[in-house]
Amino acid sequence: MTGPTAARGRRVLTPAVTAAAAFAALSFLVSVAFVGVRGGLQLPVAATATPALAVGSPSWTPQPTVMPSMSPAETPSPTPVASAAPSAAPTASATPAATASPSGPPDPLLALPPCPDHPGCYLYTVRRGDSFTAVSDRFGLLLWITRALNPEVTNESVITIGQTLYLGRDPMARLAPCPDGAACHLYTVRSGDTLSTIAGRYGITTAGILALNPSLDPAVIVSGQVLRLPLYQG
Repeated sequence: MTGPTAARGRRVLTPAVTAAAAFAALSFLVSVAFVGVRGGLQLPVAATATPALAVGSPSWTPQPTVMPSMSPAETPSPTPVASAAPSAAPTASATPAATASPSGPPDPLLALPPCPDHPGCYLYTVRRGDSFTAVSDRFGLLLWITRALNPEVTNESVITIGQTLYLGRDPMARLAPCPDGAACHLYTVRSGDTLSTIAGRYGITTAGILALNPSLDPAVIVSGQVLRLPLYQG
C-alpha cells in the first residue's frame, strides 16, 4: 500500500520523543547503579519499639492478675444475703418480776398479837401437837432467845394446850427499858439466878452488868432485886 494511506499506518518518531526515551533509559541505569553501590535493594523492616530503661533505682510495678476467662455459665453469680425482716409487731417489754423486799419475806411473827407495851414481843397460844422447840423453829427463832423470853418454862418438854408463849428476836423484848433514858433494861432477879446465868440468858457479859450496877456485890444477889442490863448487841 502506497500513498497517503501507507503514510498514516506508520508512526514517525520525532526528535523530542527520542530524546525523552533516551533520558528515561539513562535515569533507570543511574538508579540501578546507585542501588548496587548502596548494598542492594533493602526492604523496610518495621522497627520494634524497645522500651527505654529508666536509669536509677529500680522500681517494681504491680502487674494486674489475669484471671482465666470463664464462660457465662461458669461465672459465679453473687449470693444474695438475706436481710432480717422487720418484726411485724412491736416487741412487748418484759414486765419485771416481783422481787422480795431488801428485808426478805414478811416476818411470820407479825401475824401474832403483840405483847402490850413491849415492842418486838409477840404472843403465841400453844395448840395440840406443839412442842417448845417446834414452835421456836416454826417461826425461825433462835432457841436460846425463846428460852430467854420464857423464863417461866422450867421444863420445856411439858407445855399445855392454851398456854401462852412469848416470842421475838430480841431476848430482852419482855424487859422494861430503864426509866431515866439510859441504854439499858431492867431485870428482876428470880430465884436461883446468878450473874453468870443472867448474862448467859440474855447474851451479854457479867462485866457489862457490873458496869451498870457499880454498887452490886456479885456474890450477893437476891430474888426480887432489880438490875440494869446492857442492851443485847446481837
